[in-house]
Amino acid sequence: MKQRTSFLISLVGLLVFSGCQGTGKMVNFDLEAIPNSLGQQEGAQDNSPDIAVEPFQDDRLDQSRIGTRTHVSGGVTYFNAWNGSIGEGMAHLTVDYLRQKGWNAHIKTSESPPAEKKTDVILSGKILALKALAKSRFGSTKIDVRVKIGFEAKNEMDGSTVRMVLGSNGTDTVVSFDPQDVRKLTSEVLKELFGQLFKDLKVQGRTFRLRSPSAS
Repeated sequence: MKQRTSFLISLVGLLVFSGCQGTGKMVNFDLEAIPNSLGQQEGAQDNSPDIAVEPFQDDRLDQSRIGTRTHVSGGVTYFNAWNGSIGEGMAHLTVDYLRQKGWNAHIKTSESPPAEKKTDVILSGKILALKALAKSRFGSTKIDVRVKIGFEAKNEMDGSTVRMVLGSNGTDTVVSFDPQDVRKLTSEVLKELFGQLFKDLKVQGRTFRLRSPSAS
């Protein structure tokens, strides 16, 4: 009986000690937002607008990380994305998403585009929220992700501007936690956000316009 009690105490001690491992460190992700279906969509043909994406403005209060994991033992692990270059990372993610959907998109630079490749739309964004929180309990870890972005599309043809603020949330619970679970859920939430953006926008000529609610 004493041996069994000693074994159980040692096992619990090992679990608590294991829960402390790696706490205080920073885990970095490269996020993605792969569309559900690749290829051409409405308005995304060879003559679709040329879209220049500017680095996003990070308006979060805490720009040092995107989230944390609290361990059973009370320790903390921190999460970040793109090595902290969140605004640039979001711009590249946007370009990747657009290209995979068949759009003509590139990162906006200070250099003027070639005469034969005039920019039609300048797309930018303000990161209002990008948070991934994981809370571990005995036997499971709950992950919550929240994203909120203010988008702005400037139409170079007529000088008009389209603005909207979109948000997306996601939760998941895993038994055996891996930091990649946070990356996966955050990417899924971003994919949903961009899917929502391009359901609300339509191409008219070589400009972006808001789609009327009745057309959705």
